[in-house]
Amino acid sequence: MKYILILFAVFFLSGCASGKLDYIKPSNQSTNTNTKLIDHSRDLVWNSAVPELGKNFFIINNLDKSSGLINISYSGDPEQYVDCGTITSYVKNARGERSYKFAGSSAQQTYEVLEGIRLFSVQRKMNLEGRINVIFQEITPDKTQVTVNTKYVLTKQGTAIISGDGPRVDFSDTISFGTGSGGSFPIINSQGQSTECIPTGKLEQSILSLIK
Repeated sequence: MKYILILFAVFFLSGCASGKLDYIKPSNQSTNTNTKLIDHSRDLVWNSAVPELGKNFFIINNLDKSSGLINISYSGDPEQYVDCGTITSYVKNARGERSYKFAGSSAQQTYEVLEGIRLFSVQRKMNLEGRINVIFQEITPDKTQVTVNTKYVLTKQGTAIISGDGPRVDFSDTISFGTGSGGSFPIINSQGQSTECIPTGKLEQSILSLIK
């Protein structure tokens, strides 16, 4: 009898259920440049850049003045530095209608997805590890070119639980790509769509703005 009642409850909740998961890809590749030309000697630019980078939210991993290379890293919220498009989920069942719309690169998100008759509650997190090379190149004795190249490492992880204390499914995926390129996470819905991600260029620009 208990089993029959559970089945009845499932079919009652799902019988009038409907839902849709949509995904809009990132609109454009970043047009921001990752280079900067400065009218000072390389030594002067280098000596002023090191303390500025150290004062901000970047971690300096390595310095090699002879080759003109500084390696720094960033770890945290990816949303302003990576564009992964926009995700929209609509769910309707006996409990009413719910709509969710959020950036694909959101650091933390809770939402629902309906696949067939199964309603999933999803808790998802995303983190960015930015591994950045800042290169100082002498163009002339009084002119220096600074170039910022980033390796973006995005990790998406979380849990999907079937509504009604159903099975729990944990997921974790990592992708990487460089400045000026992009990558894709695995399929996000039954339509075969994947989450595409590209840099916004703001990470490189935020570093270049510190170097004068």
